[in-house]
Amino acid sequence: MKYGALVILLILLLSLETVIRKQFNIERRYVTDTKGKHIDRWGRGMFVLIAISVLSYAIFSDAPGMKWYLMGGYVAQFGFQAIIQWMFLKGSKEYVITIVYLALGVITIYNIDILFRNLL
Repeated sequence: MKYGALVILLILLLSLETVIRKQFNIERRYVTDTKGKHIDRWGRGMFVLIAISVLSYAIFSDAPGMKWYLMGGYVAQFGFQAIIQWMFLKGSKEYVITIVYLALGVITIYNIDILFRNLL
């Protein structure tokens, strides 16, 4: 029963992008088709290097430290992606979807201990 609710939540989350695209009339566009392609690649690469270099601290810290590490990395990555989409995809609202997923992800990571406590 508990896992059924989780599956339904996952299906709703996956269909959220389609609903947002239809509601706000957002066409699918990619940063890789613009001049921001190289900036996007370099930025993502830098975030990966920073995340890997800080990973040992997060692993050996307590659970709240790991939660804040994951939340910080998530906000940095999706925030960077939203800014790049806003800058280079003029006339598109693609960044709105990224910001919605950013907010949902931060809420989920912040409450992850409550979610797992109730599931187990």
